[in-house]
Amino acid sequence: MNRYLFASICLLILSGCKSNNSASIQTESQLSLELMEINGIQSYQKGDYENALRLLKKPATWGYKGSQYTLAFMFLKGQHVPQSTLIGMGWLGVATEVETEEWSEQYRQFYEAAPVQMKSEIDSIVNEYIRRYGMKAQNITCKKGPTIHTRAVRHVCTKSDAISTVYDIDLNEEDVTIKQ
Repeated sequence: MNRYLFASICLLILSGCKSNNSASIQTESQLSLELMEINGIQSYQKGDYENALRLLKKPATWGYKGSQYTLAFMFLKGQHVPQSTLIGMGWLGVATEVETEEWSEQYRQFYEAAPVQMKSEIDSIVNEYIRRYGMKAQNITCKKGPTIHTRAVRHVCTKSDAISTVYDIDLNEEDVTIKQ
């Protein structure tokens, strides 16, 4: 009985621990994250941006590149989120960690078209997003995988069993905080 009481108290303490930058230490099922990403991308392709956002937020924060890439365009285009070049480029920048040629080229083109002052802001947010949501930060490895009936690039990401610090996503530019 004492063991269960101790375990319950520990769980309550751990679940209540959050830092002031909306981060928490969590574990998540890899299958659950993969299904959210697949269903979120399908919702996005169907134009159901509300459902896409709901499904893609969690896998994106856990480092899943397809989710990050899709969120990038939701922010760049303002699809069910406030339009934000800065947040969109942050997501696109962290998604390009997998070095997909098409994604990297899109990032380069958008970056080169940005005004000089914005390039500095983009650099800062990309570095912050890699610190929060990058492959190393989220203990994840990704490789290109086959897709069925499409030429789209799909990344198969594998999460290690390590516990990760997971951050909420920024929904508005006012929410963006860059750790110095």
